[in-house]
Amino acid sequence: MRTHHGLYYDSRIKLLLILLTSALAFALGGGLTGLLLFGVVCLFSFLSGLWKTSIKFLTAYIALLMLAQILPIHLSSVITFFLLRILTIALALNILFQTTEIAELIASLQVSHIPQAIVIPIAIILRFLPSLKQDAIYIKQGMKTRGVGLSFWRVLSHPAQTYEGFLIPILMRLLMTATELSASAETRGISYPCKKTHYILVDFRLRDGLLLIGMLALFAVVIWTSFQPISLF
Repeated sequence: MRTHHGLYYDSRIKLLLILLTSALAFALGGGLTGLLLFGVVCLFSFLSGLWKTSIKFLTAYIALLMLAQILPIHLSSVITFFLLRILTIALALNILFQTTEIAELIASLQVSHIPQAIVIPIAIILRFLPSLKQDAIYIKQGMKTRGVGLSFWRVLSHPAQTYEGFLIPILMRLLMTATELSASAETRGISYPCKKTHYILVDFRLRDGLLLIGMLALFAVVIWTSFQPISLF
């Protein structure tokens, strides 16, 4: 769904934001560089009108960052080199999922002459993830109704019960959902080799160009910072 409270900009910029964030999050170091990278993504999240989501992610990031300073080195490394980077990428993905219609993104990619071999997997994945999230919610509700709530302590104390009650149903739903989405996409002729029309008009405006330049400049600053002898603490 598009947000009605933030800045609307081209979906290709959001996709590029995800690609650059995913690449830089693991290619560059942590510390100040990681914090700046998260700040860039958080800025675009605020611009997109995702105030509540941005604040939640920002709070979680700061809490994990502070926790990493007091935990033993092996646990601190897991937080610094994995959790914080995954959190940054997850926020970038949230911007795309919460503010962009899938049909709009597909239309943008096809207008940009992106090969169908890339467009089709992206379309399937973007339709697959929301279905997976909904299935997981339904399975958790079903387990809770039967008195087998899914919690962190239950997973530790009853791993076999968690495997039987949650993982097996979610794996079965994954197979069914993948089959249904593939059949749906083929029925709509997504792989048919012809020129397709779209009811959504894709237009790269001057505002999008300026925003793209600003985003690339911010990422350039993050890359430049990674080569400077600056420590966060």
